[in-house]
Amino acid sequence: MNAIQRAAHHVVRSVANDLRENTLTNLVSIPLGAVGRGAAAYKAATSGFTMLERKVLPKTVAGAAKGAVEGWIGGKVALTVAQKLASVEKWFDNTKVGKAIDNGITKIENGLHKLIGGGYS
Repeated sequence: MNAIQRAAHHVVRSVANDLRENTLTNLVSIPLGAVGRGAAAYKAATSGFTMLERKVLPKTVAGAAKGAVEGWIGGKVALTVAQKLASVEKWFDNTKVGKAIDNGITKIENGLHKLIGGGYS
Protein backbone atom coordinates (compact mmCIF):
# COMPACT_ATOMS: atom_id res chain seq x y z
CA MET A 1 0.00 0.00 0.00
CA ASN A 2 1.42 3.39 -0.95
CA ALA A 3 1.38 6.58 1.10
CA ILE A 4 -1.60 8.07 -0.75
CA GLN A 5 -3.72 4.99 -0.10
CA ARG A 6 -2.69 4.98 3.56
CA ALA A 7 -3.65 8.64 3.90
CA ALA A 8 -6.96 8.05 2.11
CA HIS A 9 -7.78 5.11 4.41
CA HIS A 10 -6.99 7.31 7.42
CA VAL A 11 -9.26 10.12 6.20
CA VAL A 12 -12.14 7.72 5.48
CA ARG A 13 -11.75 6.04 8.88
CA SER A 14 -11.57 9.39 10.74
CA VAL A 15 -14.62 10.89 9.02
CA ALA A 16 -16.67 7.70 9.47
CA ASN A 17 -15.75 7.50 13.16
CA ASP A 18 -16.74 11.14 13.67
CA LEU A 19 -20.05 10.64 11.88
CA ARG A 20 -20.82 7.57 14.02
CA GLU A 21 -19.84 9.25 17.30
CA ASN A 22 -21.55 12.59 16.66
CA THR A 23 -24.59 11.55 14.64
CA LEU A 24 -27.11 13.94 16.20
CA THR A 25 -24.77 16.91 16.22
CA ASN A 26 -23.90 16.36 12.57
CA LEU A 27 -27.55 15.80 11.59
CA VAL A 28 -28.31 19.27 12.92
CA SER A 29 -25.18 21.28 12.17
CA ILE A 30 -24.43 20.11 8.60
CA PRO A 31 -27.87 20.94 7.11
CA LEU A 32 -28.09 24.23 9.01
CA GLY A 33 -24.67 25.25 7.72
CA ALA A 34 -25.61 24.21 4.18
CA VAL A 35 -28.88 26.14 4.22
CA GLY A 36 -27.31 29.27 5.68
CA ARG A 37 -24.36 29.35 3.29
CA GLY A 38 -26.49 28.30 0.30
CA ALA A 39 -28.97 31.10 0.95
CA ALA A 40 -26.17 33.65 1.22
CA ALA A 41 -24.61 32.41 -2.04
CA TYR A 42 -27.99 32.51 -3.80
CA LYS A 43 -28.59 36.08 -2.62
CA ALA A 44 -25.12 37.14 -3.76
CA ALA A 45 -25.51 35.44 -7.16
CA THR A 46 -28.89 37.06 -7.86
CA SER A 47 -27.91 40.60 -6.92
CA GLY A 48 -25.49 43.01 -8.54
CA PHE A 49 -24.74 43.95 -12.12
CA THR A 50 -27.28 42.28 -14.43
CA MET A 51 -25.14 42.16 -17.61
CA LEU A 52 -22.88 39.49 -16.13
CA GLU A 53 -23.65 35.79 -16.35
CA ARG A 54 -24.90 34.92 -12.87
CA LYS A 55 -24.45 31.11 -12.63
CA VAL A 56 -26.92 31.08 -9.74
CA LEU A 57 -27.30 27.30 -9.36
CA PRO A 58 -23.57 26.42 -9.30
CA LYS A 59 -22.84 29.24 -6.87
CA THR A 60 -25.74 28.22 -4.61
CA VAL A 61 -24.65 24.56 -4.61
CA ALA A 62 -21.03 25.50 -3.91
CA GLY A 63 -22.14 27.76 -1.07
CA ALA A 64 -24.30 24.99 0.38
CA ALA A 65 -21.38 22.53 0.23
CA LYS A 66 -19.08 25.01 1.97
CA GLY A 67 -21.75 25.65 4.59
CA ALA A 68 -22.18 21.92 5.20
CA VAL A 69 -18.45 21.56 5.85
CA GLU A 70 -18.49 24.62 8.10
CA GLY A 71 -21.49 23.18 9.95
CA TRP A 72 -19.68 19.89 10.39
CA ILE A 73 -16.58 21.58 11.78
CA GLY A 74 -18.66 24.04 13.82
CA GLY A 75 -20.65 21.11 15.18
CA LYS A 76 -17.44 19.61 16.51
CA VAL A 77 -16.62 22.84 18.31
CA ALA A 78 -20.13 23.00 19.74
CA LEU A 79 -19.77 19.41 20.92
CA THR A 80 -16.66 20.19 22.94
CA VAL A 81 -18.35 23.24 24.46
CA ALA A 82 -21.65 21.49 25.26
CA GLN A 83 -20.68 18.24 26.98
CA LYS A 84 -24.34 17.49 27.66
CA LEU A 85 -24.71 16.23 24.11
CA ALA A 86 -22.44 13.27 24.85
CA SER A 87 -25.08 11.46 26.88
CA VAL A 88 -27.77 12.20 24.28
CA GLU A 89 -25.48 10.92 21.51
CA LYS A 90 -24.90 7.69 23.49
CA TRP A 91 -28.61 7.24 23.98
CA PHE A 92 -29.35 7.91 20.29
CA ASP A 93 -26.70 5.41 19.16
CA ASN A 94 -28.54 2.71 21.13
CA THR A 95 -31.91 3.37 19.47
CA LYS A 96 -33.06 1.46 16.38
CA VAL A 97 -32.68 4.54 14.18
CA GLY A 98 -29.23 5.33 15.58
CA LYS A 99 -28.03 1.78 14.98
CA ALA A 100 -29.39 1.84 11.42
CA ILE A 101 -27.59 5.11 10.68
CA ASP A 102 -24.34 3.80 12.18
CA ASN A 103 -24.63 0.58 10.16
CA GLY A 104 -25.17 2.62 6.99
CA ILE A 105 -22.10 4.73 7.74
CA THR A 106 -20.08 1.54 8.29
CA LYS A 107 -21.25 0.07 4.95
CA ILE A 108 -20.27 3.25 3.12
CA GLU A 109 -16.92 3.30 4.94
CA ASN A 110 -16.19 -0.31 3.95
CA GLY A 111 -17.15 0.43 0.34
CA LEU A 112 -14.79 3.41 0.24
CA HIS A 113 -11.97 1.30 1.68
CA LYS A 114 -12.54 -1.26 -1.10
CA LEU A 115 -12.47 1.51 -3.72
CA ILE A 116 -9.21 2.88 -2.34
CA GLY A 117 -7.66 -0.59 -2.45
CA GLY A 118 -4.20 -1.58 -1.32
CA GLY A 119 -5.49 -3.54 1.64
CA TYR A 120 -6.94 -1.99 4.75
CA SER A 121 -5.38 -2.11 8.17
